[in-house]
Amino acid sequence: MIQAKQKMAPEITPDIFLTTTGSPSDQNTTIFFISGNPGLISYYHPFLSLLSKYLDEPKEENSPSLPSFQIYGCSLGGFEINEQQPSPSQNNGIDLDLEDQICFVQGKLAALMGDEGKGKDTVDAGTRRKVILIGHSVGAYIAMEILRRHREAKPESAFDIVGGAMLFPTVKDIAASPSGQKLTTLLSIIPRLALVVSLFARLLTFLFPASLLRSVVRLVMDDPPVHALDATCAFLKSRGGVRQALHMAADEMRTITSDRWTDDVWGAASAREPIAKLFFYFGRNDHWVADQTRDDIVAVRGQKGGQAGPTMVVCEEGLPHAFCLKHSDVMARKVAGMIGQIVA
Repeated sequence: MIQAKQKMAPEITPDIFLTTTGSPSDQNTTIFFISGNPGLISYYHPFLSLLSKYLDEPKEENSPSLPSFQIYGCSLGGFEINEQQPSPSQNNGIDLDLEDQICFVQGKLAALMGDEGKGKDTVDAGTRRKVILIGHSVGAYIAMEILRRHREAKPESAFDIVGGAMLFPTVKDIAASPSGQKLTTLLSIIPRLALVVSLFARLLTFLFPASLLRSVVRLVMDDPPVHALDATCAFLKSRGGVRQALHMAADEMRTITSDRWTDDVWGAASAREPIAKLFFYFGRNDHWVADQTRDDIVAVRGQKGGQAGPTMVVCEEGLPHAFCLKHSDVMARKVAGMIGQIVA
């Protein structure tokens, strides 16, 4: 029998977020966060810290208590900004496309869970570890692909993905969104947009002193909170982050088109257990998700008449796509509620 993987010590750096709630001896569930593009986990530090806080708060009297959690997230491949520890994901300067990112994230999850490819039959049913995926924007697409591949894996993995929270998900027809249309037009005019913009960013950071760059970023971003300002300045000064972001975005336009997942991945079939319990949280007037695309997904894939399927919510509070800049608190409360329902 495989022994339970030893829990990792909390670690918060520009490229990693790892913390725990409750008792370390009771942490059988991992919340695995996948960022959007640009894939810097430091944009999400306040959100993940607040999520940890709300999951750890005492619940109302007579309400069931939540289990303890391990909460993990890391920067996507090629976005790492810790120059002291260059990552193999930088791939010798070769830009990573969406498929590369899926494989990168899948590898991070397997390493975190200590999954060495041994079958589920070697793990006692009572000690099997559980994973809840949280994906933001294109991170939701990556999460759905990881869920599909996890379900199809042979031999089966030694942990279960029991649920997911997809936040402002770009899982279908991203090029039809307002920002997707603009980016597609730019790419048709400037085919090597990623290279051009990255060279401009490098020139900008070379010519501008750090204080002036910070002032310009603050002005352009309309006075963002400190964590977002720090992350953006680090992103602009990183070795290849800007180029990686635009290269990946161009591939998203080509790749994220039609719905590519079966009913069991969407959690709408019971042919093979376990079925993951999924939540989709859509924005209203989301510039990366066309209203028609969102409505089609809700109509086709949402719960109907009490049948199994993902819970889909359209935000009525005006939260923006980039919630991690100024709306971490309200989003953390919402996601804590989703997780509570997944593990109930």
